[in-house]
Amino acid sequence: MKKFTILIAAVALVCFAAPAMAVDWNFYGNARMATFFVSEDIEDNAAPGVSSEDTDLQWDLQGNSRFGANIKAENISAQVEMGMNESNVSSRRIYGVWNFGAGKLKVGKDYTPTSQFISGQVFDSDLGLLGTGTNYGGRHGQITFSFGNFDIALVNMESGHLACMTTTVSAVASATDSVTGVVATDLTLTTSANGDVDEILPKLEVGWGMGFDSWNFNLMGGAQYYCISDVLSTRTGAGTDDIDVTSYIIGGDIGWNFGPGALKAAVSYGQNIGNAGWTAGGTGTYGGQGGLAQWDGDDDTNDTYTAQAALVGTLKVSDMFSFEAGFGIRSDRTDEGVQRDTSPWAAYVQSVIALAPGVYIIPEVGYYDYSNNVAGDDAGSKFYLGGKWQINF
Repeated sequence: MKKFTILIAAVALVCFAAPAMAVDWNFYGNARMATFFVSEDIEDNAAPGVSSEDTDLQWDLQGNSRFGANIKAENISAQVEMGMNESNVSSRRIYGVWNFGAGKLKVGKDYTPTSQFISGQVFDSDLGLLGTGTNYGGRHGQITFSFGNFDIALVNMESGHLACMTTTVSAVASATDSVTGVVATDLTLTTSANGDVDEILPKLEVGWGMGFDSWNFNLMGGAQYYCISDVLSTRTGAGTDDIDVTSYIIGGDIGWNFGPGALKAAVSYGQNIGNAGWTAGGTGTYGGQGGLAQWDGDDDTNDTYTAQAALVGTLKVSDMFSFEAGFGIRSDRTDEGVQRDTSPWAAYVQSVIALAPGVYIIPEVGYYDYSNNVAGDDAGSKFYLGGKWQINF
């Protein structure tokens, strides 16, 4: 027994004497309140007996209020971040990064390389013109390799979304294909009830950028493919086909700094970007839900092509005051079938007021024009006025 006790003591001494890996945890958080008056005119999208105008007060804890930590341990770094609103807690980011010398390996959930963050627009939970002028890849599970300023990511894919492939229609505006008799809607994102979704490859995204004293740039691109197999044709009424859904996106952004001001611009172009999840959802009746391929009723898709552009200018008056204005536009065009031909746009002006370090009030006024819906009717507009309150801690 005595020898056993001495052995345990010796092992413990060795363990405690061994150098431990130093781990640094830096916690952070912020609370964000949205306080806006919002007036929306949905024009021809209004259902019979329903008013086409609506005015509301938004007084909400934003869902992107957060608490997290940055972690560092030798050649390993990580980030954990939770989002919070008044009733729910959700994961925003959780990933680890291994620096192996020649490059870095990231594993976990984080922003993907195709996101364009050039705007500080605060309305709609800091939307930043995403989906209406700038592209958004979202936060997804991924395996990313980084070599210098070049990133290549294998991302959790989106699949199953294909317009015109649903047996029920529940949306404000719709139109019927004169050839196929298939109904399409603005708000339909559906997994086919007529076929099996086969995912073969992860979504691929790449990004490359550099920053200099007075300017910076970023280039990005992505591709995704999935198949809906054994789909019964509505044209022939017999036999099944496999429907290939292919998406891609290319784009870039650039920024110039000149004295107290800065100017930033972004462009992107893609095919069926809604099927790959390269949209932000947006705000209002149209939002950013376009960019969806449409089933042709037989063995193929009618592809939708989306172009976006945005311009943002900032001016810093003092450490306490700065101003920003931005404009974004999006164009969706469908090659055949139920035609999508629309160009929604958004504009805003804001002032950032720093009351103290980490304490901000950001008044903002903005306007959304939803252009037209899939039926060709006026989709309406939205005006908002108010601001965001934020304290970092």
